Amino acid sequence: MKINWAEKLRRQVHGLAESLGNLFVESFHYLALLAIGAVTAWAAVMGFLGMLENGHIKIDDILLLFIYLELGAMVGIYFKTKVHVSNNFLPLRKTLQVLII
Repeated sequence: MKINWAEKLRRQVHGLAESLGNLFVESFHYLALLAIGAVTAWAAVMGFLGMLENGHIKIDDILLLFIYLELGAMVGIYFKTKVHVSNNFLPLRKTLQVLII
């Protein structure tokens, strides 16, 4: 009977640690997505301005813009997908499609 308080305390500490861990992981997840999205948008704008500066557009430039578009869409999908640490689900289909290109 005297050990009940210890078990109850252990469960409370475990629940708190799990909640804090989830908070830190999800915060890092969203900050990293925000950074990746910002860098992708910046690279796309700089690439487009570089094309205008050159005065001509090659097929390589167009393909690069499509890659930037896919990366931006992938970041958007990750933002819209509810990722929970407990079920270890992460949408990888778009990532694999971009890597194949």
